[in-house]
Amino acid sequence: MQFGKTRIKDCMMGYEIVKTESGKYALYIDGCHIHDYSRRRDAVRRVRQLQEQGVADAQTDSREAAAVCAGAQPAPASNTGGTDCAGQVSQSYSHTVMVRGKVKRIPLRRGVGTAAHIDTLTLTMREDVFAQEVKTHTDETKAELAKIISQTIHTLMGFGIYEERNGINGYKHSYRMGTDNATYGVVAFGGTNQKGSVMIYFYGDGLTAAKDGWETRLYNWLGAFAPYATITRCDLAHDFLDGGYTPDQAYQDWLGGGYTANNRRPRARKHGYDWLDDQRTGKTFYVGTPQSSRLLRVYEKGCEQGDYTSPWVRVELQLRNREIIIPHEILLYPGEYLTGAYPALAALFAEYTHTPKKVEYTKKFIEIGLEHCVRYASMQASGTVNALEAYGLADHEIVKLLKGGKKNCPSG
Repeated sequence: MQFGKTRIKDCMMGYEIVKTESGKYALYIDGCHIHDYSRRRDAVRRVRQLQEQGVADAQTDSREAAAVCAGAQPAPASNTGGTDCAGQVSQSYSHTVMVRGKVKRIPLRRGVGTAAHIDTLTLTMREDVFAQEVKTHTDETKAELAKIISQTIHTLMGFGIYEERNGINGYKHSYRMGTDNATYGVVAFGGTNQKGSVMIYFYGDGLTAAKDGWETRLYNWLGAFAPYATITRCDLAHDFLDGGYTPDQAYQDWLGGGYTANNRRPRARKHGYDWLDDQRTGKTFYVGTPQSSRLLRVYEKGCEQGDYTSPWVRVELQLRNREIIIPHEILLYPGEYLTGAYPALAALFAEYTHTPKKVEYTKKFIEIGLEHCVRYASMQASGTVNALEAYGLADHEIVKLLKGGKKNCPSG
């Protein structure tokens, strides 16, 4: 392990540059991972930049340093750069299937000591999490915001923005995350109806490609810099590579009340010709509807990949924040939220000895969001509060005056 011979300006923080098994150079500052570089001199250059600007400025203004402050990743215990599974929610691996006589290797994730991994994730947060919000983006402000977002995502996930695309979902500007030949997700912002928000949408391929430990790094970063960020979609998945649970079994569990909650059996449907003729082209059993906050899919993943002899089945729970709040802690406990969704899943994954967790159903006024309320209340009332303070009124007197005797909460 090569240790830096200098100290970061004003904070006496040590740095070290570690050559990893993949041949890259990992920069650690005060024991926390900053970034992986292809060349050692690039890592040294980054240290020089931090020395010049000062760590205090770096920690305040740089999203790279922000992820470090969020406890991104501990330094490895050996000079090989290897880490154990401590703190990991999932790990990467691969599975092979046969497609037209050829071997197809599929990269996957699986939970570490937990029944599920996260397969799709969408978040929204305010632009000012990354940079000062502007009403209308110029080419310069748009490029700067995209750069900061990309740097942050790269620190957390190991990849960033690759190219600009057309707008999406009402957002004026969008960018593709990924590489030359792989798409890992979309970043979008801008647009008059988006109220200064940023959408970050990670595809399944992106989360599979992400650096191990991304869930913990993202959770810590959200807690430090975007506590009011909203998870609008989160898919939890478990793969039965040997067909340990099938769409037919899911159907029987549904008939037997295994997917019944609050004395109500959700709607369900069968999809695929195999339900009638079993030609091994694949079948799916759905619990819930596309409009539901919860939609469960049990489907023959091997057949979907083109191997019609494969027993591989995936159980996948899609959560959307339509009538529910998806908490940030789902990043750390995906298995608990999968097992807590339905009695059948709690029984199916009983071996994990989870304490099942349930998403919280919410009333309409909560969906407005505390951040939205505080932001606009501040814009409208801050001047009045300052004036009342100047007249010598106490805090409780100001609150009483502004409430005007009303006790109701904001409504949709």
